[in-house]
Amino acid sequence: MRKHNFFPGPATLPFEVIQEAAAGLVDYNGMGVSIAEISHRSPIFTDLVDEANTLVKKLYDLSDDWAVLWLPGGASSQLTVAPMNLTEPSDKIAFVDTGFWADRAIEAAANEANAFFLASSKDTNYDRIPKITDVQGARYLHVVSNETIDGTQYHAFPDVDVPLVADMTSDFLSRPLPMEKFGVIFASAQKNFGIAGITCVLVNKAVLPEKNSRKVPKIFDYHTHIAENSLYHTIPTYPVYVALLMLRYIDKQGGLVEMQRLSQQKSALIYNEIDRNPLLKGIVATEDRSVMNACFTSQSTEMDQKINLFLEQNDIVGIKGFPTKGGFRASIYNGQPLASVAHLVDLLQNLPL
Repeated sequence: MRKHNFFPGPATLPFEVIQEAAAGLVDYNGMGVSIAEISHRSPIFTDLVDEANTLVKKLYDLSDDWAVLWLPGGASSQLTVAPMNLTEPSDKIAFVDTGFWADRAIEAAANEANAFFLASSKDTNYDRIPKITDVQGARYLHVVSNETIDGTQYHAFPDVDVPLVADMTSDFLSRPLPMEKFGVIFASAQKNFGIAGITCVLVNKAVLPEKNSRKVPKIFDYHTHIAENSLYHTIPTYPVYVALLMLRYIDKQGGLVEMQRLSQQKSALIYNEIDRNPLLKGIVATEDRSVMNACFTSQSTEMDQKINLFLEQNDIVGIKGFPTKGGFRASIYNGQPLASVAHLVDLLQNLPL
């Protein structure tokens, strides 16, 4: 029997996707070889990449101005690669300090340009998204669309006069976006659209400088991967295949509008119980609550431990909060079944305390 999996990433996948991925790992389409054994330059695999590109463009309604790239290194690598491609060393990059991943991002970018925070919610333990309107001469504004650890999410993106560069690792492909605001979007696959090992990067080619005094290594240059359709080197082929299966699944379910509706339905179930239950307490300002990672606590650390044990005994896994935050974190990505969320809420309504 499958558990109710609330791990924040790698995270749960739809069971039908797991079954198809498992079958392809053993024998792809009756060929007698695994999908993981097929050359990344073979027509079979290049067709898969082309299909994945087409589906991402369809789901986000992207024009030909946008390139879809499949790169290794995780979103963490893009924290350096994006500023390396988009800026001169003398340029300024603006950041909004929304928590753990914003801190990681500015630390990486500081090696490439003049990175600075416009605003921060650190003083309130990252319980909200600071609102900004001016980027103070920055080349672009970096945002973390959903802070996985802190449980906050942008529900409306800043209106500024420069492109947004967004780390969307934990809410990519979960909702439609105002794409005209963005220059680069990147996301690791292991939360909403696949397994660990591959990162999808969307690049609006119009934001790439025609000339850059910085000598960008060829392997880190977006132009390289755009020209080679992500096949300049051997990318992690099996994670790309699983990402394609998730893209097909999302498209079949009704696309990003349906993913958003389901996310709102699932998160509302949890937040309604958090707000109703006197034993529980949300840790994020209501207007900035994430629909991907619902973070909450109980009345004490001791009670947290008792609740976590009770949930584990009833087939809930992966719900313990990040060590620096404590409490609980229910991750409800695209692959999370509504039935699992309902099971969790039922347990929270009947805590034996």
